[in-house]
Amino acid sequence: MAFIESMHAAELQFIQQLQSFLGLGFRIPMQFVSFFASEAFVIAVVPVLYWCIHRKKGAEFGLLILGSAFINLWVKQLLAWPRPYEIIPSLALAKESTYGMPSGHSQLSVVFWAFIAEFLPAGLRVPAMIIMPLLIGFSRIYLGVHFPSDVVGGYIIGVAFFGLFKAFGLKVEPMLRDSGWRLRVILAAALSFIMNLLLPSDTMISGAFLGASIGFTFASRNVPIDQRDDVRHKLLRYLAGLATTGIIYLALKFASSPLASISGNNQEQLIRFIRYALVGGWVSYGAPFMFLKLGLAKRESS
Repeated sequence: MAFIESMHAAELQFIQQLQSFLGLGFRIPMQFVSFFASEAFVIAVVPVLYWCIHRKKGAEFGLLILGSAFINLWVKQLLAWPRPYEIIPSLALAKESTYGMPSGHSQLSVVFWAFIAEFLPAGLRVPAMIIMPLLIGFSRIYLGVHFPSDVVGGYIIGVAFFGLFKAFGLKVEPMLRDSGWRLRVILAAALSFIMNLLLPSDTMISGAFLGASIGFTFASRNVPIDQRDDVRHKLLRYLAGLATTGIIYLALKFASSPLASISGNNQEQLIRFIRYALVGGWVSYGAPFMFLKLGLAKRESS
């Protein structure tokens, strides 16, 4: 702990000097940069890939992001390191509700932009994979929400996680595809259960993972939409899917609020788990089913 405290003391001086040198004029630009690894940005982008561009890659992307988010939150809870502004409140140019180490934005930026780079023009791939994570990490330090060590920790975990995905994901995916839907559902339930055991204080990710995994499994069998259509149909799918997802999320949250207010923490986490599982199921299965019924997509030919 003495080493960590000494390291944080030096890092606090660096953040103070950085904010003093750049001034408050960089606050909004840095918040804008930080947005490109935020939860809202990711939630908006993943459905574009899944609903409109490449169903299989979109499913992989969604589960990869959820897995990365779970690992990040789990490590945060294990370490319970403070954020810079919790030690020096005047550093707070933004605020977060979780612990600091590792930086979720830095970790997510590595995973997100490394995956997305495949779909970008060749000239933009290196900037996406390297420059974007560096800018996002820098923005988190400037905003006073992370120590430099938090950012480096996020990079390390992000690179390791994405490296494992590239090394083993392509080998595991054909095995899962050939194993049949029953085994895939059982595996999704088992992984979700393990997530809840490791992180019982937050069941959002485990619920979304279960719902999305099961939805992806059945969508590939029952509602395979043809994504080789025009931009207009893609845009209509995206807008309809995003709107209905938002409505379903708000409706479930409103309906579950009375139950959550009178129940204990365990029951509240269970309700949260179910809510996000249903939202994950809608995004992965319900929305593609709706697209076919509304004529916003055609069924993919065998």
